[in-house]
Amino acid sequence: MPTFKVLLDTRRQLQNGTFPLVIRVYSGRNRREINLKIYLKKSQFDTDGQKVRKSHPNEKVINQRIKQAVLEVEKTTLNLEMANEVVTSEKIRNLVVKPTPKLNFIQYGEQVILQMRKANRNGNANAYRDGINALKEYSGRTDLQFQEIDYELLCKIENNMLAKGLKKNSIACYNRALRAIYNKAINEEIVEVKYYPYRKYKVRGEATAKRSIDKQSIQQVINLPLEKDSPMYKARDYFLLSFNLIGISFADMVTIKPSDILNGRLIYKRKKTHKLYNIKLTDKAKEILDYYNQPGGTYILPDLPEVAINNASVERKYIQYANKTCNKYLAKIGLELKLGQELTTYVARHSWATCCKKMGYSKDLISEALGHSFGNRVTEVYLDSFDQEVIDAMNFAVCNF
Repeated sequence: MPTFKVLLDTRRQLQNGTFPLVIRVYSGRNRREINLKIYLKKSQFDTDGQKVRKSHPNEKVINQRIKQAVLEVEKTTLNLEMANEVVTSEKIRNLVVKPTPKLNFIQYGEQVILQMRKANRNGNANAYRDGINALKEYSGRTDLQFQEIDYELLCKIENNMLAKGLKKNSIACYNRALRAIYNKAINEEIVEVKYYPYRKYKVRGEATAKRSIDKQSIQQVINLPLEKDSPMYKARDYFLLSFNLIGISFADMVTIKPSDILNGRLIYKRKKTHKLYNIKLTDKAKEILDYYNQPGGTYILPDLPEVAINNASVERKYIQYANKTCNKYLAKIGLELKLGQELTTYVARHSWATCCKKMGYSKDLISEALGHSFGNRVTEVYLDSFDQEVIDAMNFAVCNF
């Protein structure tokens, strides 16, 4: 009778240090493997228990998938035995692993986009969509195979884009999306790594104009006489709130819930990276949040109607509209003050980092506060113990006017 075991195939390590999770089916001296399309590090898998450890962020979901796969193997084996057929590991594998049609790169990319939308990862979905659309437009093809996307083709497409007036940063943005899709296909074993084109073709953008203002300019923004509750007044409040919350993004800012405020601190997960932030509220941040807070509302700031609650696509549209409106009035403030820099909500984040740097704070500390990764291991160890207190002090100093 065939036996089976769930394990990591340690013979096939991926570049990110993970291994494919497989069900190995044994029948006599023969064995076959069923790839579960799950990739884990050794530390994340309990070999004896044949399950994912609780430390893994998706432990419950993955273990459920393992149970379902094991059940499918058991069911298939039982059906073969009941039909009085010779049961072999190869026959079990062939029945369990459903053949899937071979997708070309564009078909696969469009499939990934649909998966992203189902998971409410609309930001990534839109970036991937733009990358796929650019590939189709500038290659003139809708049926590109993975192997056809090579160094020569990518250079040709880049030249076509430049000839049509696209900026290098736009081209880089499209290529980052295409690269991410290709990496995902390699991880899912849709295409072999030997065809990977981005080992030779490098994604390069170019330096952009500064997107920050100094503390003196922010002081001018604060002092500008504005009619209370006017659109420009509200836009300034949102700019200052973002600055006081360590450059919080507009999308995260307008979806702050009353329950996210605890003991004078804002605790939230960033939509883009899902990183957890814990920020002590400055007096200015408290003042603005208290001013706009409407008791009984889902969110503190009044930009999203109830129809957008628990509806990711509708929420995104309202956030984009509110951000566009806010930036329109911030631009008017910038022009009135002759700042020489277009004022946007995104400028608040860059300005916070720039002000920190000019006040002498280290790059590593600023990166830690913004949620970026950095390479200074000594500083990283230090911040593991003192990051909250140190970052609180830095933010209060920067936001002190």
